[in-house]
Amino acid sequence: MRRRNMFKAALSSASVVAAISGSPVVAQELETVKVTFIQHCCSGATFFQPMQFGAEEAARLFNVELTYVNADGDAARAANLIETAIAEGQDAVIPTITVPDALDEAVQKAKDAGLIVIVQNIDDPMGSAGNARDSFVGQNFIASGAIIGQKMIDHYGLKAGDHCLLPVEFPELTYAIERAQGVQSALEPAGVTSEIIGTGTVDAEALTIISQALIANPKITCAIGLGTTPTTNIPDAAIEAGRDGLPNGGFDTNPKIMENIMAGITVGTMDQQPFWQGYLPVMFAAYEKRYGLKAVDFDTGNNLIEASNGDLALKWGGTYR
Repeated sequence: MRRRNMFKAALSSASVVAAISGSPVVAQELETVKVTFIQHCCSGATFFQPMQFGAEEAARLFNVELTYVNADGDAARAANLIETAIAEGQDAVIPTITVPDALDEAVQKAKDAGLIVIVQNIDDPMGSAGNARDSFVGQNFIASGAIIGQKMIDHYGLKAGDHCLLPVEFPELTYAIERAQGVQSALEPAGVTSEIIGTGTVDAEALTIISQALIANPKITCAIGLGTTPTTNIPDAAIEAGRDGLPNGGFDTNPKIMENIMAGITVGTMDQQPFWQGYLPVMFAAYEKRYGLKAVDFDTGNNLIEASNGDLALKWGGTYR
């Protein structure tokens, strides 16, 4: 009898797991939850592939009608897309706050209309004190910057008199400002100076900009990419500038970055796991709408990826990594 009860308990547990995963054995049809996910820019950029993959996977698992749109790097367009979500009667909207205050009014309107608002990838610098959003799913940029900055010092023996180039797609955006702040918090106590340049998101243009900066300033002894595009292109830019072997590290993963890390060309990268930034907000929205489970702030990682732990990030690039 006890064994039969244990078997029944196991079946019951399996049913619970099946229910929360949205599998076909769910006893009753889950109500559809309507979610608008706003990618902040850069159609075709490798960084956003795992994010969209994650959002779409969560939508399948949790019976979400997903509208995935792109703001094309325009904060005003992002605000308009939030207002469109309100007008269309969406249950939740998932934007990115690239410019402080730019989405405050639109987010407040969404909240007033009863939408769940979960910010992903980039938060207001003041968090919930600066924007009415319910929660944030993304990386702690300052903490991650400090980690890769210290790794550069430890691995390459950077010291007083060294000067690091910090290229980043959009220097004026919050992620760039905070990552630079974190990196510099490690470099400056060691006497290492730095300079920031903008690269945009087009690989060919970024490669040229970085190589020209290296040629123009021979005092640059290291480079730390503060985003996917510069981290991808620093090694090739160094070769083009006649600086092959320039000490370098950076942020984010994609197949090219991982190939450079596994080959020992780049020391490491800070992985913010964009898959989670797509998957978790969609899941949180579904569970809050259906069950009243409030979304929570979620740090998607200050994870240093090196050659010693990079196999899976290389294998699953473009989907889960």
